[in-house]
Amino acid sequence: MGTNAGRWAVGRVRAWFSQIRTTLLLSYLIVILLCIALVGTASFYISYETMSERIESAGSQIVGQIENNVDNDFHSKRNLLLAPYYDQEYIDGINSYSEMNDEQRFRFRQDLVNLYLKSFNATPIRGFKRFQIYYSTGELLGASDDFKPPAEAKVRNSDWFLRTAAADGGVIFIGAGGGDGPENTDDSYYSSSILIRDFSNPERFIVVRVEYGDELFRAIGQSDELSSGSRIIVLDPNNKLVYASGSLQGGAAASELVERVTGDKGKFWFESGGEDMLVTYTRSDYSAWKIVLVMPRSDIFGPLDRIKTTVLYTALVAFAFTFLLSVLFGRSITKPILHLYKTVNRLKRGDFSERVATGPNNEIGRIAMNFNAMQDELQALIETKYVNQIKLQEMELKMLYSQINPHFLYNTLDSIRAMSDYYKVGEIGEMAQALADMFRYNTRNRDEVVTLQEELEQIDAYMKIQGIRFDDKIVYESDIEEELYSFPMLKMTLQPLVENAVFHGIERKRGRGTIRISAHREGDGVHLTVADDGVGISEERLNELRAKLDWKLHREPWPDSASEGGIGVRNVYTRYAIRYGERMSLRIDSRKGVGTRMTFILPDERELEPPFARSESST
Repeated sequence: MGTNAGRWAVGRVRAWFSQIRTTLLLSYLIVILLCIALVGTASFYISYETMSERIESAGSQIVGQIENNVDNDFHSKRNLLLAPYYDQEYIDGINSYSEMNDEQRFRFRQDLVNLYLKSFNATPIRGFKRFQIYYSTGELLGASDDFKPPAEAKVRNSDWFLRTAAADGGVIFIGAGGGDGPENTDDSYYSSSILIRDFSNPERFIVVRVEYGDELFRAIGQSDELSSGSRIIVLDPNNKLVYASGSLQGGAAASELVERVTGDKGKFWFESGGEDMLVTYTRSDYSAWKIVLVMPRSDIFGPLDRIKTTVLYTALVAFAFTFLLSVLFGRSITKPILHLYKTVNRLKRGDFSERVATGPNNEIGRIAMNFNAMQDELQALIETKYVNQIKLQEMELKMLYSQINPHFLYNTLDSIRAMSDYYKVGEIGEMAQALADMFRYNTRNRDEVVTLQEELEQIDAYMKIQGIRFDDKIVYESDIEEELYSFPMLKMTLQPLVENAVFHGIERKRGRGTIRISAHREGDGVHLTVADDGVGISEERLNELRAKLDWKLHREPWPDSASEGGIGVRNVYTRYAIRYGERMSLRIDSRKGVGTRMTFILPDERELEPPFARSESST
């Protein structure tokens, strides 16, 4: 019971899917779904690639702009540190500081502090915290606040002091806690230091160190060009962190990011806290610090993701709406089509009585009207034109026979009359007998199709007459494959061709001539050839003859005489063209003074079976 129910269900499903309404519905839904999917995917991909390229380019531009701003700020701070060079008195004091007494040293230290206080107060520097001035021995000469210096030896051997001294007049920027700096400067994020000395005395110099807060970097991080989730990271030349506007989740992730920031500039995608981030960085040629911009993917492609979600929901709504419309209107669309299909099947079986209901005046209704009109025209065509065409072909065949037979008969009678004038009684008898045989062949054999053997017998009689007429001027030869003697062909095929060879080839030639008939089976069909070594045909006349053979049946009047195109070759060609169409062909080859060769290529099949019984009576 369960098996039968399952089979019934499967059959119902198959029947439902085989309906044209179901096919139309599914096809429409699939096309709509594919179009939406392809358009959405292509649009999203193009938008994604375009936006990605633009964001990466914009990130590089932003980082480059930040680098320029930082370099400009650092350059301004360096210029303030060069204040002693503008007054030779300070340079002289540096050279003679070791020989000064305590009072002189106090005044010199006070003048240096005042000089830098005036410089930093006259030109407000963003993020300035404090400065210290050290002598070459590590002694603190002065500071902008109550700074407590470490021991001189510790200062002299600290990393930042040694690097500044090695720079020999170049400014050094160091991050907080880098280079063994002072221990009581927790509010500073970085410092700059420079060596000031007389260029002629490298042993005596001062080192000015200035500490700054994070105001510069916080101002950069608040730029309108950055998204809310973007972060700015500043690294010193040793890739140590100087400043970060935010924190990366996980110490390992932060370390990995810093390790990947190599080279002068670059960009890469980085994952932190389960979110992809675009990292873009560049290295400053002035300070050797690296500016790193970290942008979350959600900030970059957030609008694009919202567009993708909107397109997806729109596609689902369109798909559901399309399905509803297809169900509602499918029946009204497919019902006239099914009726048209049934009518076509009846027409296929030959039933022209049924007509399609036209229905409403829409596309399907107009198709039905045109189909009904087509049925009427087709029925009229079958009843009139097709039948008349067959009758016309039969009349043409009869006309061809009536043109061929009298034409030769009149020529032969003329020859008999001429021969009788010379009293050649024996030859007249032979010619009369041959003429009787030919006339008997034409009148006795009413069938259109004969064998090649019968045609050759007709040619033997014809050539006997022509041999007497031309006093053995014509030599007749034949080369026939044995199995082709029974090959079926149209009656009166060879005689017009041979006659054409006699009168247009051999008769006009001086001396004897040869006419040769051959029949062979080739790959493209049976080749039936009539060749002569007569005077041949000129190239111009040969082209005219080939052009006249390209004749559309029932489209132009048939020539009434030989002067209007020739009744021999053209008649035979037309009869075979009516019978075989494009399955047969005629080749005409000729050279002036060499001869002419006409070859019929007929289908190698036994479509035209000769009659089994013929009347043996003669007239």
